[in-house]
Amino acid sequence: MVAEETVQPKKVVAVFIAYNAAKTLEDFYRDFPRELVDEVILVDDCSTDNTFELARRLGITSYQNPVNLGYGGNLKRAIALALERGANVIVDIHPDGEYKPSAIGPALQKVEEGAALVLGMRYQRIGDLSKHGMRFWKLPPLLIMGIIHRFVLGTRIRDLHQGFRVYTRKLLQTVYFENTSNNYLLSFELIAQTLLNKLPIAEVPVETSYTGKKRGASLRASVVYSLGTFGILLKFVLAKLGWPVRPFQPPVASLTERIRLLAHPKQP
Repeated sequence: MVAEETVQPKKVVAVFIAYNAAKTLEDFYRDFPRELVDEVILVDDCSTDNTFELARRLGITSYQNPVNLGYGGNLKRAIALALERGANVIVDIHPDGEYKPSAIGPALQKVEEGAALVLGMRYQRIGDLSKHGMRFWKLPPLLIMGIIHRFVLGTRIRDLHQGFRVYTRKLLQTVYFENTSNNYLLSFELIAQTLLNKLPIAEVPVETSYTGKKRGASLRASVVYSLGTFGILLKFVLAKLGWPVRPFQPPVASLTERIRLLAHPKQP
């Protein structure tokens, strides 16, 4: 059995995972509600602009990956670094302004009420997303995917495919989060891991702004992602039946060991 850590006083750390975010970082950080968190860290995924240098100039505790790790790989390292710095609660929000930080306060309240994972909810009705700039052709498949995914996963969570999340140390100690993908599927895999372990998930409304490149992935990338989610559903069902399939195996080491391996990758 993996040993549990000694519980520390609550510390909230916000993580900014960044790639070529220099154009938006300063404005986003200026408006960020720093009074709600104890610390902010940024992890730069080998940007080709001056994201890392700008973050340091702004006074943000910043790290730069030795190689590009991809969205999922960068997020996993950011989570590990936050845990290493003593985080009990981790706010995952992108510094590109797509998700508004007004959701942080309500999300932290959900954690206080017992949620292990909190997700943003972008809409009351699926059509609301187009009002905020999302491409219209994305809405029907998002609606259909949501219905199928909720049925298979056995959850009432409405918005399973968005990018504002709050994690607890308890969740990350329980699930094998580093066994997930290095791409955007990581987020859905982590939700499925949480549900398989019967940990509580909550939602809070989150404001969005889809403009320019932030209007979402291309058609090809959306199709690849969508097909990948159905592969995860199949593995989820197999895991419920007792099959040891990735990413649903339990962790094989203490959280301290897992953090050390993720937080400090070897130089290439």
